[in-house]
Amino acid sequence: GTGIDDQTWMRKTAAIRDALRRARKVSAEPLQLLRTTAGADIAAMAGFLAQAAIRRTPVILDGVVSGAAALVAEEMAPGARLWWVAGHRSTEPAHKLTLEQLGLEPVLDMGMRLGEGSGAVTALPIVAMATRILAEMATFDDAGVSGPADDLQPENAAE
Repeated sequence: GTGIDDQTWMRKTAAIRDALRRARKVSAEPLQLLRTTAGADIAAMAGFLAQAAIRRTPVILDGVVSGAAALVAEEMAPGARLWWVAGHRSTEPAHKLTLEQLGLEPVLDMGMRLGEGSGAVTALPIVAMATRILAEMATFDDAGVSGPADDLQPENAAE
């Protein structure tokens, strides 16, 4: 969908094929996997995601690239995924697989394919609102709300 020509598609396909070959030998070692197959962008993102989880800082993920980094970060810092939220589900098939692997359900599923953080930015107000509701909303006890209606006995029940 990006409008690339056949020559570019062949070059990208060859790069992916070659990276998969290199990755096969080191797939169990996250740092070696990053050294062997990732660019500086994905390596930095994986480190950021792992460190954010260690510092207990939530992150909204967006799309295939951040998902790839998140898969490696989860290997580097097991349990890190508990600090992440998937902003949206991209239409890219690889993104669906990534979310399944991480056990993340996206906040939004609007068929977006733009990337560049658009899904995360779109989900941010919803995540912020949910956080405020959880932190500030009164409980039933705080609000003086009693139990289920069928537990209530009318004072002047008809005979």
